[in-house]
Amino acid sequence: MLAVLPFDPSAGPTPRLGELPEPVAGPGEVLVRVRATALNRADLLQMRGLYPPPPGESEVPGLECAGEVAALGDGVADWRIGERVMALLAGGGHAERVAVPAGQLMRIPGRLTWEQAAALPEAALTSWTNLRVEGGLEAGQSVLITAAASGVGTFAVQLARELGARVLVAGRDPERLERLRPLGAEHCLPLDDELTRRAREAAGGDGVDLVLDLAGGNWLPAALAALRPRGRLVLVGILAGARAEIDLADVLRRRLQLVGSVLRARSRAEKAELVAGFMSFAGPRLAAGALRPVIDRVMPFSRIAEAYATMARGGLFGKLVLRLDG
Repeated sequence: MLAVLPFDPSAGPTPRLGELPEPVAGPGEVLVRVRATALNRADLLQMRGLYPPPPGESEVPGLECAGEVAALGDGVADWRIGERVMALLAGGGHAERVAVPAGQLMRIPGRLTWEQAAALPEAALTSWTNLRVEGGLEAGQSVLITAAASGVGTFAVQLARELGARVLVAGRDPERLERLRPLGAEHCLPLDDELTRRAREAAGGDGVDLVLDLAGGNWLPAALAALRPRGRLVLVGILAGARAEIDLADVLRRRLQLVGSVLRARSRAEKAELVAGFMSFAGPRLAAGALRPVIDRVMPFSRIAEAYATMARGGLFGKLVLRLDG
């Protein structure tokens, strides 16, 4: 099968297409014929040797895909050959075939295209995991989402809206932030030295209940300071850097919660539980169009190196999706 070749220190970070053996669906797995896949920053890091897959998972990059069920492993009874599915992956999505744990498969809701479905799993499950499961976001609460024009951010805004929350977004590009208003953002804030004050004012003066932080770095202290007493910050990304200096006395005094969260390294059993919870809430909303993937562009799989370079440059609004032919 055609696939992005695994990271090779001697080859450099530019992804290369080549032939690899087709995976086999093991017990509890489903083989999927991939019709479309998508890019995430984790893929860029993996191809630089900085973010290897969890032990036992495919060394081919790619954390999500959409396609058709091609074969069933032993013990799989809830899926049928030819069924249209999308999948959350720990790796392997940038290939023509991928073996998926059955619990990480989702039926494609409604009339979503292959490309739309491929843009969902990673952004959607990251949003659900960190807004609802880790962040405990409830109707009537407020949430600040940083770096909100990203693939995860554009879905998180919609999901927070559907959960009944007031949504504040922050980022460096005002034009891209304004495009989040139709998705549910009530306040668009520049990611600058006034972030704390503006966020507190927008939330009514006391601060926000939750911060979903995709930026990290030097913006973390300001995001923490924007929380109300006993507020929660879930750190999901470090686009602005991996180091920050925070006031621990303030964390203690206001009883703040700081949670670090990753999705890829979680067990298959935990991912299956997250997928089930997400689809119970979001499946009907996806089918009805209340939730939708935001796609910046679709590129052919044959232009994989160009797609990775485009992702690395940044400035996208939503997801970059790759279409496979045949």
